[in-house]
Amino acid sequence: MADYTKTASRADQSLRRKGGIVMLRQVVTGVYDPGLGAAPSIATDYEGTGVKIAYEAENIDGTLIQAGDQKLLLSPLQRSGLPMPTPTTADLVLFGGASYTVKAVGTTAPVDVAVLHTLQLRGI
Repeated sequence: MADYTKTASRADQSLRRKGGIVMLRQVVTGVYDPGLGAAPSIATDYEGTGVKIAYEAENIDGTLIQAGDQKLLLSPLQRSGLPMPTPTTADLVLFGGASYTVKAVGTTAPVDVAVLHTLQLRGI
């Protein structure tokens, strides 16, 4: 059996050479607090590495993929070397001074070890 943790590490090294620093922001909403009149939210940022790529014109259908959407190849590892949490469509991505919503997530994970996250981003 292949050691996919080494594959994840190689993917991270490649993205560090070609990409930039990415912040994955995951927001968790707590239980409704009557005293606040709202449910508190806690944001946690995870610093990683990624490469942003524009979609080819033939892939932009105006519905699922819109003009201006970007594809992000995100490392499976944080900059600290810890595993990157699996991104979701509830997350935000901060990259190059801009904020993006996550519209779709694909994770390549043979035998449950993530080796690459592919995100569809839309500017806010």
